[in-house]
Amino acid sequence: MMTPILSGQWAAKLPSRIPSLDGLRAISILLVILGHSVSKLSHPKAYQLLGHFGNLGVKAFFLISGFLITTLLLKEWDKCGGVSLKNFYIRRSLRIFPAFLVYVGVVVVLEARGMITLEPGDVLHALTYTMNYHMTRGWILNHLWSLSVEEQFYLLWPAVLLLAAPGRAWKFVLAAVAVAPLIRAVMWFGFGAGPTAVSRHFEAVCDALACGCALAFFYNRLGEVTWYTRLIRARWYLLIPPALMLIAAIGHKVHPWIYYVPGQTLANFGILLLLDRCIRYPEDWFGDLLNWAIFRWVGVISYSLYLWQELFLDYEPEHLGLTLPWNLVLTFAVSAASYYLVEKQFLKLKDRATGQAKRQLPA
Repeated sequence: MMTPILSGQWAAKLPSRIPSLDGLRAISILLVILGHSVSKLSHPKAYQLLGHFGNLGVKAFFLISGFLITTLLLKEWDKCGGVSLKNFYIRRSLRIFPAFLVYVGVVVVLEARGMITLEPGDVLHALTYTMNYHMTRGWILNHLWSLSVEEQFYLLWPAVLLLAAPGRAWKFVLAAVAVAPLIRAVMWFGFGAGPTAVSRHFEAVCDALACGCALAFFYNRLGEVTWYTRLIRARWYLLIPPALMLIAAIGHKVHPWIYYVPGQTLANFGILLLLDRCIRYPEDWFGDLLNWAIFRWVGVISYSLYLWQELFLDYEPEHLGLTLPWNLVLTFAVSAASYYLVEKQFLKLKDRATGQAKRQLPA
């Protein structure tokens, strides 16, 4: 059995600012925005085709998250011989909670003023990060299911890595990649679960995160495999990842279970291949595109964009009822404000709290 260890180093050999990552985040959030915007177009057939883009965007976020979090944890392991759960959760809390709480707070105020409607339990499930198990929910907080999956990942994965150590933890990652599709099949055929449960419950979607974790573990070793590096550097290679994702989406036209059971695995694999290619070889035309200033900026504010797009790109006219292009204008304007006024300020505090600040913050 091949192991991912390379010269005693577990972490991927990458700079602290990983190339193309912000650009990939930008593509991911733009896919989500496209998937949530097409209902405002008067083309139902186009919606049926493009609506799945939102799912692909979220899956891309999961893979990026799995890769980045695992890379950071392995870097800490290489340096310190372990990981600090305390510092990890301080960093994650300051990164995730402030902008999230501002969004939820605004939603609660808007509902109190009668401008939007929520379903019973929406706010409770949002605040407890269990929205992915809340089956009756309104649109405005609906998207927080993916943040719930992320938080559940944050609770489980660092502890597993710490207890099992990298030498065994990678086996849990591969097990999740293999078992999650079987869980989806059992849910669909054995328990009659619908698309929502199969595509949102943690146990059914954890393979997307695990694929990113696996890439982090095996990144160095894959870089030594000659046939693999030749393959992903070929010009035509960039056709393979989108082809796999497109095949997965087309599976829904044949039968929904094809898309929601094996199709999710195929999409994960396509995103994984694209992620590795763009991080490992960012110097070609596609790398230039991903590292273009506007794409990097969209990637930087992608978390705020994900939070706020749901409010403005709603499907239900009894909510704000905004139409193109003003819903998109407001999405980007409010998201930028969220990033600069909330996220960025707490990111500075995160650096200070974990002893990584480059300069002292004012008292």
